[in-house]
Amino acid sequence: MKPMTTRSPHGHRPDRRLPPALLPALLVALIPFVVVVVDTSRRALADVIHLEGGGKVRGEIVRQTDREVIIKTPAGLSVIPRDEIASIEKASDPKADYAKKAKALRSSQKADAHFELGMWAKKKKLVDESKESFRRAIELDHDHEDARAELGYRKHAGKWLDEEEYKQDVLGLVWFDGQWVNASDADKLRQGFVKNDKGQWTRPDLERDEPGGDDYARSTPKPSGGASSPKLPGGGSTGRPSSGAGGSSVPRGLPKPGSGGNGGRGWGGFPRPGGGGRGAAPAGPKEDTDWYNDNSGVPWEQASTYSSKYYDIKSNVKDEYLKRYGKMMDQYYVKFKGVFKHFMPKGEIRRSPIWIYKSQQEFMSREGMSQGVGGFYSSGNKRVTGYHGRFGMNGTTRTVLAHEGTHQFEDIVLQGGFYRAPIWILEGLAVFFESAYYDLEKNKVEIGNVPADRLSNLKRGIRNNSTIPLTDLIRTPQPSFTAYHYAHAWGLIYMMLYFNGDEKARKRNNKVFTDLFFMAKTKRVSPEDVEAIFGGRDKFLKFEEEWKKWIADLPYDFDPKKNK
Repeated sequence: MKPMTTRSPHGHRPDRRLPPALLPALLVALIPFVVVVVDTSRRALADVIHLEGGGKVRGEIVRQTDREVIIKTPAGLSVIPRDEIASIEKASDPKADYAKKAKALRSSQKADAHFELGMWAKKKKLVDESKESFRRAIELDHDHEDARAELGYRKHAGKWLDEEEYKQDVLGLVWFDGQWVNASDADKLRQGFVKNDKGQWTRPDLERDEPGGDDYARSTPKPSGGASSPKLPGGGSTGRPSSGAGGSSVPRGLPKPGSGGNGGRGWGGFPRPGGGGRGAAPAGPKEDTDWYNDNSGVPWEQASTYSSKYYDIKSNVKDEYLKRYGKMMDQYYVKFKGVFKHFMPKGEIRRSPIWIYKSQQEFMSREGMSQGVGGFYSSGNKRVTGYHGRFGMNGTTRTVLAHEGTHQFEDIVLQGGFYRAPIWILEGLAVFFESAYYDLEKNKVEIGNVPADRLSNLKRGIRNNSTIPLTDLIRTPQPSFTAYHYAHAWGLIYMMLYFNGDEKARKRNNKVFTDLFFMAKTKRVSPEDVEAIFGGRDKFLKFEEEWKKWIADLPYDFDPKKNK
Protein backbone atom coordinates (compact mmCIF):
# COMPACT_ATOMS: atom_id res chain seq x y z
CA MET A 1 0.00 0.00 0.00
CA LYS A 2 1.22 3.45 -0.87
CA PRO A 3 2.01 5.79 1.99
CA MET A 4 -0.71 8.24 2.92
CA THR A 5 -0.20 11.82 1.62
CA THR A 6 -1.88 15.12 2.25
CA ARG A 7 -2.46 17.87 -0.28
CA SER A 8 -1.21 21.39 0.39
CA PRO A 9 -1.58 24.63 -1.59
CA HIS A 10 1.99 24.10 -2.82
CA GLY A 11 1.52 20.64 -4.20
CA HIS A 12 1.97 17.11 -2.89
CA ARG A 13 4.28 16.17 -0.02
CA PRO A 14 4.59 13.12 2.28
CA ASP A 15 2.62 13.15 5.54
CA ARG A 16 5.23 13.88 8.23
CA ARG A 17 2.93 13.42 11.24
CA LEU A 18 4.30 11.09 13.90
CA PRO A 19 2.40 8.18 15.30
CA PRO A 20 0.65 9.18 18.59
CA ALA A 21 2.62 6.61 20.55
CA LEU A 22 5.90 8.42 19.92
CA LEU A 23 4.79 11.91 21.20
CA PRO A 24 5.49 11.45 24.96
CA ALA A 25 8.96 10.05 24.29
CA LEU A 26 9.78 12.93 21.99
CA LEU A 27 8.59 15.51 24.55
CA VAL A 28 10.93 14.10 27.19
CA ALA A 29 13.78 13.95 24.69
CA LEU A 30 13.32 17.62 23.80
CA ILE A 31 13.17 18.89 27.38
CA PRO A 32 16.95 19.50 27.68
CA PHE A 33 16.82 21.45 24.44
CA VAL A 34 13.97 23.62 25.78
CA VAL A 35 15.95 24.28 28.96
CA VAL A 36 18.86 25.69 26.98
CA VAL A 37 16.60 28.10 25.14
CA VAL A 38 14.72 29.21 28.24
CA ASP A 39 17.86 29.73 30.29
CA THR A 40 19.12 32.46 27.94
CA SER A 41 16.00 34.59 28.35
CA ARG A 42 14.54 33.55 31.69
CA ARG A 43 12.52 35.86 33.81
CA ALA A 44 13.89 37.32 37.04
CA LEU A 45 11.26 35.34 38.93
CA ALA A 46 10.53 31.76 37.76
CA ASP A 47 9.39 28.38 39.00
CA VAL A 48 11.96 25.63 38.45
CA ILE A 49 11.14 21.98 37.72
CA HIS A 50 14.11 19.72 38.42
CA LEU A 51 13.98 16.62 36.21
CA GLU A 52 15.00 13.09 37.16
CA GLY A 53 17.53 13.12 34.35
CA GLY A 54 19.25 16.22 35.76
CA GLY A 55 17.68 18.87 33.54
CA LYS A 56 15.69 21.94 34.58
CA VAL A 57 12.68 23.70 33.16
CA ARG A 58 12.10 27.33 34.18
CA GLY A 59 8.84 29.17 33.76
CA GLU A 60 5.49 29.71 35.40
CA ILE A 61 3.59 26.67 36.62
CA VAL A 62 0.01 27.20 35.55
CA ARG A 63 -1.51 23.83 36.56
CA GLN A 64 -0.63 20.75 38.60
CA THR A 65 -2.38 17.37 38.85
CA ASP A 66 -1.43 14.02 40.30
CA ARG A 67 -0.23 12.88 36.88
CA GLU A 68 1.41 15.97 35.34
CA VAL A 69 2.57 19.55 35.69
CA ILE A 70 1.90 22.20 33.05
CA ILE A 71 4.48 24.98 32.92
CA LYS A 72 4.48 28.08 30.72
CA THR A 73 7.87 28.95 29.21
CA PRO A 74 8.92 31.47 26.53
CA ALA A 75 8.68 28.54 24.07
CA GLY A 76 5.06 27.82 25.04
CA LEU A 77 3.23 25.36 27.32
CA SER A 78 5.01 22.17 28.34
CA VAL A 79 3.35 19.17 29.95
CA ILE A 80 5.70 17.16 32.14
CA PRO A 81 4.67 13.83 33.66
CA ARG A 82 5.00 13.53 37.44
CA ASP A 83 7.25 10.48 37.21
CA GLU A 84 9.82 12.58 35.27
CA ILE A 85 10.00 15.26 37.99
CA ALA A 86 12.55 15.05 40.80
CA SER A 87 11.41 18.21 42.62
CA ILE A 88 9.68 21.55 42.12
CA GLU A 89 11.12 24.85 43.31
CA LYS A 90 8.48 27.54 43.50
CA ALA A 91 9.57 31.08 42.66
CA SER A 92 10.20 33.40 45.55
CA ASP A 93 9.48 37.14 45.31
CA PRO A 94 12.10 38.98 47.42
CA LYS A 95 9.99 42.15 47.50
CA ALA A 96 6.98 40.23 48.79
CA ASP A 97 9.18 38.42 51.32
CA TYR A 98 10.62 41.75 52.48
CA ALA A 99 7.14 43.20 52.89
CA LYS A 100 6.16 40.27 55.10
CA LYS A 101 9.29 40.53 57.21
CA ALA A 102 8.97 44.30 57.55
CA LYS A 103 5.33 43.97 58.58
CA ALA A 104 6.31 41.51 61.29
CA LEU A 105 8.92 44.03 62.58
CA ARG A 106 6.64 47.04 62.37
CA SER A 107 6.06 47.23 66.11
CA SER A 108 9.58 46.17 67.03
CA GLN A 109 11.69 48.76 68.84
CA LYS A 110 14.91 46.80 68.38
CA ALA A 111 17.28 48.70 66.11
CA ASP A 112 19.42 45.60 65.51
CA ALA A 113 16.43 43.68 64.17
CA HIS A 114 15.74 46.34 61.56
CA PHE A 115 19.44 46.47 60.72
CA GLU A 116 19.51 42.69 60.14
CA LEU A 117 16.47 42.99 57.86
CA GLY A 118 18.33 45.69 55.97
CA MET A 119 21.32 43.41 55.50
CA TRP A 120 19.00 40.60 54.25
CA ALA A 121 17.46 43.02 51.75
CA LYS A 122 20.92 44.13 50.65
CA LYS A 123 21.89 40.52 49.89
CA LYS A 124 18.72 40.20 47.83
CA LYS A 125 19.73 43.36 45.94
CA LEU A 126 16.74 45.30 47.26
CA VAL A 127 18.51 48.65 47.48
CA ASP A 128 15.59 50.89 48.43
CA GLU A 129 14.20 48.38 50.93
CA SER A 130 17.59 47.92 52.61
CA LYS A 131 17.98 51.67 53.04
CA GLU A 132 14.48 51.85 54.50
CA SER A 133 15.42 49.34 57.19
CA PHE A 134 18.75 51.06 57.92
CA ARG A 135 16.97 54.38 58.34
CA ARG A 136 14.46 52.75 60.69
CA ALA A 137 17.37 51.39 62.73
CA ILE A 138 18.81 54.91 63.02
CA GLU A 139 15.43 56.27 64.12
CA LEU A 140 15.48 53.82 67.00
CA ASP A 141 19.20 54.21 67.76
CA HIS A 142 20.64 57.53 66.58
CA ASP A 143 24.23 56.30 66.97
CA HIS A 144 23.80 52.86 65.38
CA GLU A 145 27.22 52.78 63.74
CA ASP A 146 26.63 49.82 61.42
CA ALA A 147 23.40 51.27 60.02
CA ARG A 148 25.06 54.69 59.67
CA ALA A 149 27.98 53.12 57.81
CA GLU A 150 25.64 51.30 55.41
CA LEU A 151 23.98 54.62 54.58
CA GLY A 152 27.34 56.31 53.96
CA TYR A 153 27.49 58.40 57.11
CA ARG A 154 30.73 59.47 58.74
CA LYS A 155 31.24 60.89 62.18
CA HIS A 156 33.11 64.18 62.32
CA ALA A 157 33.56 66.37 65.39
CA GLY A 158 30.85 64.42 67.20
CA LYS A 159 28.31 64.86 64.36
CA TRP A 160 27.05 62.32 61.86
CA LEU A 161 27.37 63.55 58.26
CA ASP A 162 26.07 61.85 55.14
CA GLU A 163 28.37 61.52 52.13
CA GLU A 164 27.27 64.82 50.56
CA GLU A 165 27.55 66.77 53.83
CA TYR A 166 30.97 65.28 54.54
CA LYS A 167 32.35 66.20 51.13
CA GLN A 168 30.90 69.71 51.30
CA ASP A 169 31.50 70.62 54.96
CA VAL A 170 34.67 68.68 55.76
CA LEU A 171 36.47 68.25 52.43
CA GLY A 172 35.26 71.55 50.99
CA LEU A 173 34.20 69.94 47.70
CA VAL A 174 31.42 71.02 45.36
CA TRP A 175 29.39 69.02 42.85
CA PHE A 176 30.27 70.03 39.31
CA ASP A 177 29.40 68.34 36.04
CA GLY A 178 28.84 64.91 37.56
CA GLN A 179 31.82 64.85 39.92
CA TRP A 180 33.06 66.21 43.24
CA VAL A 181 35.82 68.81 42.88
CA ASN A 182 37.26 71.46 45.17
CA ALA A 183 35.68 74.91 44.99
CA SER A 184 38.71 76.50 43.34
CA ASP A 185 38.77 73.88 40.59
CA ALA A 186 35.02 74.26 40.06
CA ASP A 187 35.48 77.99 39.48
CA LYS A 188 38.15 77.35 36.88
CA LEU A 189 36.12 74.62 35.19
CA ARG A 190 33.12 76.96 34.94
CA GLN A 191 35.36 79.51 33.25
CA GLY A 192 36.43 76.96 30.65
CA PHE A 193 39.83 76.06 32.14
CA VAL A 194 41.14 72.50 31.80
CA LYS A 195 44.32 70.86 33.01
CA ASN A 196 46.91 70.03 30.40
CA ASP A 197 49.27 67.03 30.40
CA LYS A 198 51.54 68.84 32.86
CA GLY A 199 48.74 69.38 35.34
CA GLN A 200 48.60 73.09 34.56
CA TRP A 201 45.40 75.06 34.06
CA THR A 202 44.91 76.40 30.57
CA ARG A 203 42.14 77.60 28.25
CA PRO A 204 42.35 75.51 25.06
CA ASP A 205 39.36 77.24 23.49
CA LEU A 206 41.11 80.59 23.60
CA GLU A 207 44.56 79.26 22.75
CA ARG A 208 43.27 78.74 19.23
CA ASP A 209 41.69 82.21 19.14
CA GLU A 210 41.82 84.80 16.44
CA PRO A 211 43.25 88.33 16.52
CA GLY A 212 41.81 90.55 19.19
CA GLY A 213 41.35 87.59 21.50
CA ASP A 214 40.99 87.59 25.25
CA ASP A 215 44.44 88.60 26.43
CA TYR A 216 44.05 87.09 29.88
CA ALA A 217 43.36 83.45 29.20
CA ARG A 218 45.08 82.28 26.06
CA SER A 219 48.55 81.19 25.12
CA THR A 220 51.01 83.61 23.61
CA PRO A 221 53.89 81.53 22.27
CA LYS A 222 57.00 83.43 21.41
CA PRO A 223 57.67 83.97 17.71
CA SER A 224 60.19 81.63 16.22
CA GLY A 225 62.94 82.66 13.84
CA GLY A 226 62.84 86.25 15.05
CA ALA A 227 59.48 86.96 13.41
CA SER A 228 57.16 89.21 15.35
CA SER A 229 53.42 88.73 15.79
CA PRO A 230 51.40 90.69 13.23
CA LYS A 231 49.78 93.80 14.65
CA LEU A 232 46.10 94.62 14.57
CA PRO A 233 44.56 98.01 13.92
CA GLY A 234 45.16 100.17 16.95
CA GLY A 235 48.25 98.25 18.05
CA GLY A 236 46.54 94.96 18.90
CA SER A 237 48.12 91.58 18.30
CA THR A 238 47.21 88.12 17.26
CA GLY A 239 49.27 86.91 20.19
CA ARG A 240 50.62 84.20 17.90
CA PRO A 241 53.86 83.81 15.97
CA SER A 242 53.78 84.81 12.35
CA SER A 243 53.34 81.94 9.91
CA GLY A 244 54.37 83.75 6.80
CA ALA A 245 52.79 86.43 4.67
CA GLY A 246 49.08 86.57 5.24
CA GLY A 247 49.24 83.46 7.39
CA SER A 248 48.22 84.82 10.77
CA SER A 249 45.26 83.45 12.62
CA VAL A 250 41.92 85.15 11.93
CA PRO A 251 38.35 84.82 13.22
CA ARG A 252 36.53 81.77 11.97
CA GLY A 253 34.74 82.55 8.71
CA LEU A 254 36.61 85.81 8.11
CA PRO A 255 39.08 86.49 5.29
CA LYS A 256 42.78 86.52 6.06
CA PRO A 257 44.56 89.84 6.18
CA GLY A 258 45.31 91.17 2.72
CA SER A 259 42.92 88.77 0.99
CA GLY A 260 39.61 89.39 -0.70
CA GLY A 261 40.82 91.74 -3.42
CA ASN A 262 40.90 94.86 -1.28
CA GLY A 263 43.87 96.40 -2.95
CA GLY A 264 46.42 95.13 -0.45
CA ARG A 265 44.69 96.85 2.42
CA GLY A 266 44.58 95.14 5.77
CA TRP A 267 41.76 93.68 7.81
CA GLY A 268 38.60 93.45 5.71
CA GLY A 269 39.11 96.81 3.96
CA PHE A 270 40.58 98.80 6.87
CA PRO A 271 44.02 100.35 6.21
CA ARG A 272 46.85 98.82 8.17
CA PRO A 273 48.14 100.70 11.24
CA GLY A 274 50.06 103.77 10.22
CA GLY A 275 48.53 103.69 6.77
CA GLY A 276 46.15 106.56 7.51
CA GLY A 277 42.93 106.94 5.60
CA ARG A 278 39.30 106.82 6.50
CA GLY A 279 38.25 104.07 8.88
CA ALA A 280 41.66 103.33 10.41
CA ALA A 281 41.55 102.22 14.04
CA PRO A 282 43.51 104.80 16.03
CA ALA A 283 45.91 103.94 18.80
CA GLY A 284 44.56 104.42 22.33
CA PRO A 285 45.96 106.80 24.97
CA LYS A 286 49.58 106.21 25.86
CA GLU A 287 49.86 104.52 29.22
CA ASP A 288 52.94 104.26 31.42
CA THR A 289 53.81 100.56 31.49
CA ASP A 290 57.53 100.66 32.23
CA TRP A 291 57.04 99.70 35.87
CA TYR A 292 55.75 96.28 34.83
CA ASN A 293 59.29 95.41 33.70
CA ASP A 294 60.55 95.46 37.31
CA ASN A 295 59.99 92.02 38.85
CA SER A 296 62.12 92.60 41.93
CA GLY A 297 60.66 91.94 45.35
CA VAL A 298 60.77 89.38 48.16
CA PRO A 299 59.86 85.68 48.35
CA TRP A 300 56.14 85.00 48.52
CA GLU A 301 56.50 83.78 52.10
CA GLN A 302 57.42 87.39 52.99
CA ALA A 303 54.57 88.96 51.01
CA SER A 304 52.84 91.99 52.52
CA THR A 305 49.16 92.90 52.54
CA TYR A 306 48.11 96.44 51.77
CA SER A 307 44.58 97.40 52.80
CA SER A 308 43.22 100.15 50.61
CA LYS A 309 39.72 101.55 50.96
CA TYR A 310 38.09 98.68 49.08
CA TYR A 311 40.73 95.96 48.73
CA ASP A 312 43.12 93.75 50.69
CA ILE A 313 46.00 93.24 48.27
CA LYS A 314 48.66 90.69 49.09
CA SER A 315 51.85 90.79 47.04
CA ASN A 316 55.61 90.37 47.17
CA VAL A 317 56.37 93.23 44.76
CA LYS A 318 57.99 96.47 45.90
CA ASP A 319 55.97 98.36 48.51
CA GLU A 320 55.52 101.34 46.18
CA TYR A 321 54.00 99.08 43.52
CA LEU A 322 51.76 97.40 46.08
CA LYS A 323 50.34 100.76 47.18
CA ARG A 324 50.00 101.84 43.56
CA TYR A 325 47.85 98.80 42.86
CA GLY A 326 45.72 99.65 45.87
CA LYS A 327 45.09 103.22 44.67
CA MET A 328 44.45 102.05 41.12
CA MET A 329 41.94 99.37 42.11
CA ASP A 330 40.11 101.79 44.40
CA GLN A 331 39.55 103.98 41.34
CA TYR A 332 38.19 101.00 39.44
CA TYR A 333 35.92 100.20 42.37
CA VAL A 334 34.36 103.65 42.13
CA LYS A 335 33.71 103.05 38.43
CA PHE A 336 32.26 99.63 39.21
CA LYS A 337 29.82 101.19 41.66
CA GLY A 338 28.80 103.77 39.08
CA VAL A 339 27.79 101.14 36.54
CA PHE A 340 26.22 98.81 39.10
CA LYS A 341 24.65 101.49 41.31
CA HIS A 342 21.16 99.97 41.03
CA PHE A 343 22.36 96.55 42.13
CA MET A 344 24.53 97.33 45.14
CA PRO A 345 23.72 95.14 48.15
CA LYS A 346 22.69 96.81 51.38
CA GLY A 347 25.01 97.06 54.32
CA GLU A 348 28.76 97.13 54.60
CA ILE A 349 30.78 95.33 51.95
CA ARG A 350 34.01 93.70 53.03
CA ARG A 351 37.24 94.49 51.26
CA SER A 352 37.84 92.24 48.28
CA PRO A 353 41.02 90.11 48.25
CA ILE A 354 43.62 90.29 45.48
CA TRP A 355 46.87 88.33 45.21
CA ILE A 356 49.64 89.56 42.93
CA TYR A 357 52.79 87.48 42.47
CA LYS A 358 55.94 89.38 41.56
CA SER A 359 56.52 87.35 38.36
CA GLN A 360 54.77 85.12 35.89
CA GLN A 361 57.04 82.20 36.75
CA GLU A 362 56.07 82.39 40.41
CA PHE A 363 52.38 82.64 39.49
CA MET A 364 52.61 79.58 37.24
CA SER A 365 54.50 77.58 39.84
CA ARG A 366 52.30 78.36 42.82
CA GLU A 367 48.92 78.39 41.10
CA GLY A 368 49.54 75.55 38.62
CA MET A 369 48.76 77.76 35.64
CA SER A 370 50.12 77.50 32.13
CA GLN A 371 51.95 80.30 30.35
CA GLY A 372 48.72 81.18 28.57
CA VAL A 373 46.93 82.40 31.71
CA GLY A 374 47.42 85.90 33.06
CA GLY A 375 45.03 85.74 36.00
CA PHE A 376 41.73 84.40 37.24
CA TYR A 377 38.87 85.02 39.65
CA SER A 378 37.66 82.36 42.07
CA SER A 379 34.10 82.76 43.34
CA GLY A 380 34.86 80.20 46.05
CA ASN A 381 37.27 82.44 47.98
CA LYS A 382 36.15 85.65 46.19
CA ARG A 383 39.75 86.37 45.19
CA VAL A 384 41.42 87.70 42.08
CA THR A 385 44.87 86.22 41.45
CA GLY A 386 47.43 87.47 38.96
CA TYR A 387 51.06 88.49 38.61
CA HIS A 388 53.06 91.68 38.18
CA GLY A 389 54.28 92.18 34.64
CA ARG A 390 53.22 92.01 31.04
CA PHE A 391 50.98 89.48 29.39
CA GLY A 392 51.05 88.67 25.70
CA MET A 393 51.75 91.60 23.41
CA ASN A 394 49.62 94.29 25.06
CA GLY A 395 48.28 92.93 28.33
CA THR A 396 49.54 94.07 31.72
CA THR A 397 48.65 93.44 35.33
CA ARG A 398 46.24 96.38 35.14
CA THR A 399 44.23 94.90 32.28
CA VAL A 400 44.12 91.52 34.02
CA LEU A 401 43.00 93.06 37.33
CA ALA A 402 40.41 95.19 35.55
CA HIS A 403 38.97 92.16 33.74
CA GLU A 404 38.99 89.73 36.65
CA GLY A 405 38.13 92.52 39.10
CA THR A 406 34.94 93.07 37.11
CA HIS A 407 33.99 89.45 37.70
CA GLN A 408 34.76 89.88 41.38
CA PHE A 409 32.47 92.90 41.58
CA GLU A 410 29.76 91.16 39.55
CA ASP A 411 29.83 88.41 42.15
CA ILE A 412 29.36 91.03 44.89
CA VAL A 413 26.28 92.60 43.33
CA LEU A 414 24.74 89.31 42.22
CA GLN A 415 25.08 87.88 45.75
CA GLY A 416 25.54 84.25 44.82
CA GLY A 417 24.06 84.53 41.36
CA PHE A 418 27.35 84.97 39.50
CA TYR A 419 27.04 81.76 37.50
CA ARG A 420 23.33 82.32 36.93
CA ALA A 421 23.99 85.42 34.84
CA PRO A 422 24.45 85.15 31.04
CA ILE A 423 28.10 84.68 30.14
CA TRP A 424 27.93 87.37 27.44
CA ILE A 425 26.98 89.97 30.06
CA LEU A 426 29.70 88.90 32.49
CA GLU A 427 32.42 88.89 29.84
CA GLY A 428 31.11 91.91 27.94
CA LEU A 429 31.36 94.02 31.10
CA ALA A 430 34.82 92.62 31.84
CA VAL A 431 36.07 93.69 28.40
CA PHE A 432 34.38 97.07 28.89
CA PHE A 433 36.32 97.79 32.09
CA GLU A 434 39.49 96.18 30.76
CA SER A 435 39.44 98.75 27.96
CA ALA A 436 39.58 101.68 30.39
CA TYR A 437 42.55 104.03 30.51
CA TYR A 438 44.53 104.51 33.71
CA ASP A 439 46.39 107.79 34.25
CA LEU A 440 49.18 106.88 36.64
CA GLU A 441 50.18 110.47 37.46
CA LYS A 442 46.61 111.59 38.20
CA ASN A 443 45.57 108.20 39.63
CA LYS A 444 42.47 108.32 37.48
CA VAL A 445 40.55 105.63 35.60
CA GLU A 446 38.63 106.66 32.49
CA ILE A 447 36.02 104.18 31.30
CA GLY A 448 34.09 104.15 28.04
CA ASN A 449 37.09 103.92 25.74
CA VAL A 450 36.55 101.96 22.55
CA PRO A 451 38.86 98.92 22.26
CA ALA A 452 40.07 99.39 18.70
CA ASP A 453 40.77 95.72 18.01
CA ARG A 454 37.35 94.57 19.25
CA LEU A 455 35.51 97.23 17.26
CA SER A 456 37.65 96.56 14.17
CA ASN A 457 36.73 92.87 14.32
CA LEU A 458 33.03 93.69 14.62
CA LYS A 459 33.08 96.23 11.77
CA ARG A 460 34.86 93.72 9.58
CA GLY A 461 32.31 91.05 10.45
CA ILE A 462 29.40 93.35 9.66
CA ARG A 463 31.05 94.35 6.38
CA ASN A 464 31.53 90.70 5.39
CA ASN A 465 28.19 89.53 6.82
CA SER A 466 30.01 87.12 9.13
CA THR A 467 29.00 88.31 12.59
CA ILE A 468 27.84 85.74 15.14
CA PRO A 469 24.02 85.72 15.18
CA LEU A 470 22.96 87.08 18.56
CA THR A 471 20.58 84.15 18.96
CA ASP A 472 23.73 81.96 18.86
CA LEU A 473 25.80 84.28 21.04
CA ILE A 474 23.35 84.14 23.96
CA ARG A 475 23.43 80.33 23.74
CA THR A 476 27.21 79.96 23.68
CA PRO A 477 28.62 78.44 26.91
CA GLN A 478 31.79 79.80 28.51
CA PRO A 479 34.14 77.03 27.27
CA SER A 480 33.13 77.82 23.67
CA PHE A 481 33.63 81.58 23.97
CA THR A 482 36.27 82.83 21.53
CA ALA A 483 37.77 86.28 21.08
CA TYR A 484 35.15 87.00 18.45
CA HIS A 485 32.47 86.22 21.06
CA TYR A 486 34.20 88.61 23.48
CA ALA A 487 34.03 91.35 20.86
CA HIS A 488 30.32 90.78 20.34
CA ALA A 489 29.67 90.70 24.08
CA TRP A 490 31.53 94.00 24.50
CA GLY A 491 29.57 95.51 21.62
CA LEU A 492 26.24 94.58 23.21
CA ILE A 493 27.22 96.03 26.59
CA TYR A 494 28.60 99.16 24.98
CA MET A 495 25.35 99.82 23.14
CA MET A 496 23.28 99.19 26.27
CA LEU A 497 25.36 101.72 28.19
CA TYR A 498 26.01 104.39 25.57
CA PHE A 499 23.38 104.14 22.83
CA ASN A 500 22.84 107.73 21.68
CA GLY A 501 19.76 107.20 19.54
CA ASP A 502 16.14 107.90 20.45
CA GLU A 503 15.11 108.05 24.10
CA LYS A 504 12.72 105.09 23.81
CA ALA A 505 15.47 102.75 22.62
CA ARG A 506 17.85 104.06 25.28
CA LYS A 507 15.31 103.30 28.04
CA ARG A 508 14.67 99.87 26.54
CA ASN A 509 18.38 99.01 26.59
CA ASN A 510 18.77 100.18 30.18
CA LYS A 511 15.72 98.16 31.22
CA VAL A 512 17.03 95.02 29.52
CA PHE A 513 20.37 95.36 31.30
CA THR A 514 18.65 95.96 34.65
CA ASP A 515 16.08 93.17 34.29
CA LEU A 516 18.70 90.57 33.32
CA PHE A 517 20.87 91.39 36.31
CA PHE A 518 17.99 91.34 38.77
CA MET A 519 16.77 88.05 37.32
CA ALA A 520 20.20 86.46 37.85
CA LYS A 521 19.85 87.10 41.58
CA THR A 522 17.03 84.58 41.80
CA LYS A 523 17.38 82.14 38.87
CA ARG A 524 19.63 81.02 36.05
CA VAL A 525 18.97 83.28 33.09
CA SER A 526 18.25 81.18 29.99
CA PRO A 527 18.55 82.31 26.36
CA GLU A 528 14.76 82.21 26.22
CA ASP A 529 14.64 84.60 29.19
CA VAL A 530 16.91 87.01 27.31
CA GLU A 531 14.68 86.95 24.24
CA ALA A 532 11.56 87.36 26.39
CA ILE A 533 12.99 90.44 28.12
CA PHE A 534 13.54 91.99 24.70
CA GLY A 535 9.87 91.33 23.95
CA GLY A 536 10.21 88.02 22.14
CA ARG A 537 12.43 86.49 19.49
CA ASP A 538 11.19 88.73 16.67
CA LYS A 539 11.96 91.90 18.60
CA PHE A 540 15.32 90.46 19.60
CA LEU A 541 16.15 89.93 15.92
CA LYS A 542 15.04 93.49 15.21
CA PHE A 543 17.33 94.71 17.98
CA GLU A 544 20.19 92.79 16.35
CA GLU A 545 19.78 94.81 13.16
CA GLU A 546 19.78 98.06 15.17
CA TRP A 547 22.88 96.92 17.00
CA LYS A 548 24.80 96.07 13.83
CA LYS A 549 23.92 99.42 12.28
CA TRP A 550 25.04 101.25 15.44
CA ILE A 551 28.32 99.32 15.62
CA ALA A 552 28.98 99.86 11.92
CA ASP A 553 28.64 103.63 12.40
CA LEU A 554 30.42 103.78 15.77
CA PRO A 555 33.62 105.89 15.49
CA TYR A 556 36.81 104.64 17.10
CA ASP A 557 37.16 107.92 18.99
CA PHE A 558 33.59 107.80 20.33
CA ASP A 559 33.35 109.88 23.52
CA PRO A 560 30.43 108.88 25.76
CA LYS A 561 30.62 112.20 27.59
CA LYS A 562 29.89 114.11 24.36
CA ASN A 563 27.19 111.75 23.15
CA LYS A 564 24.74 111.56 26.03
